[in-house]
Amino acid sequence: MVNKPPTQRFAVRQEWVDRSIPRFLDLPAPQITEWTTAHGDLHAANLTSATPVLLDWEGSGLAPAGYDAAMVLALLAPEFADHVRETFPILATEAGRVAQLVVVTELMQSASRGDHPDLVVPLRTLAAELA
Repeated sequence: MVNKPPTQRFAVRQEWVDRSIPRFLDLPAPQITEWTTAHGDLHAANLTSATPVLLDWEGSGLAPAGYDAAMVLALLAPEFADHVRETFPILATEAGRVAQLVVVTELMQSASRGDHPDLVVPLRTLAAELA
């Protein structure tokens, strides 16, 4: 049974995962079994610095548990990875592994359109570690 919080919005859909993970990572798509409400676009440009406030909530909705933490991990410099993993222990769980695969796939899809080509090699490395 899939446990989903009461909302109708989705930041990520299982159908997208089913199509995209095999396409961009050449891995079988995992079944998302743990869902939670997520910001859906968590990165430095959506966080104020003086008083921390999260901006840009139009992509919020249900996502795999650990999704926002996985996005933080994927977008930070590798030297911060251990700190992120300590701060968000969900990343060490199966749900966190699934969330990381979803985030890596989203970023690889974005890179396929020319966005952030510098992320491709680190993302492929992370995907291999998660496989």
